[in-house]
Order: sequence, then structure tokens, then C-alpha cells
Amino acid sequence: MKKQKFKRGDVVHIAKDLGPSMAHFENDLEAVVMGSYRDQYGGDNAKDYTLMFCRDGNEVSWYGETQLTFLRHGGEAEIERIKFEREKRKSTERDINWIMANWLGIRENPSGATLAALMRLIGIENPWPSGEGWELAENQMRTFALFDPILSTGDIKVLNAFLAKHGFETVQP
Repeated sequence: MKKQKFKRGDVVHIAKDLGPSMAHFENDLEAVVMGSYRDQYGGDNAKDYTLMFCRDGNEVSWYGETQLTFLRHGGEAEIERIKFEREKRKSTERDINWIMANWLGIRENPSGATLAALMRLIGIENPWPSGEGWELAENQMRTFALFDPILSTGDIKVLNAFLAKHGFETVQP
């Protein structure tokens, strides 16, 4: 069995140039290795990794070992610290009153937690039932288009009037 270059908990730097096939991936930042393909699914592939970004705790697969540089071993404590910070941030980003108060500042790049909270307001509990990314993206775009004019007013009464008119539960200010 081929030796694995990185192990769970290693803090790595992601290269700036990932090549044309991964130009759309996040680059030039620190992340923690969550595991190789082999670690997670078996088989022989120990060269491609799932990473958790240190800045926000988001996880992405598959970065190749040649795109990563070892920085230090952070271990499970580093993983747990980042997850704790991520959950704390998401808790805030899911709060409808926070979303309403901050919409104009976050509307250019609302988080997944914010969009999921807005989807739940209109009964979408699982925004990607098939597990396909296009399905999640479609639901996020439609949710944004629906709520943007309402949230841009900054008035929770406008939001509640919309929700009530369409038979959804209103929000407590």
C-alpha cells in the first residue's frame, strides 16, 4: 500500500496555482487535512484529500498532494477548534433577525447557513435532495431572488407580511 503524505489534522497551505482544471477552487490559504480518499472511502487513492479551511471551517474535496505544503500538525484539537468556531458563526448567520439587520452588508455573498435559514422559512428543509450541486445552487439562487427585495427593506413587518400571505410561519422580532 502506498504511503500517504498527509494525515488527518495536518495543517497545510494550498498552492496559489492549482492548474486550469481546479482554477475555480479556493487557493493560497491554510487548511486542515480531514482525510484522503482512501481514508474516507477505501481503495488505493491516498493522493487526494478533503480539506477544512482554517478561516471558515468549510470542507472541500479533492485537492491533490502536490498542491499542498505541510505547515504543522494541528491534530484533532485544531479540527475541533475550527468546527466550534464554524458552528458559533453559523448559529449567528441562521438567526433571521440578524439576517434582517445585516442584509445590506451580507447580500453580496450570503453564507450557506443564511440561505438555508431563508429556505426553511418557505418550507425547503432539504435544498439538495439528490445531492447534486446544481440543485443546491438553483435553490439558493431562487431563494436569494425571492428574499432580496424583502430583506433589503430592513423591515421585519414586510417579511412577516410576505410569509403570512403565503401561509408560512412569521418571525418574532
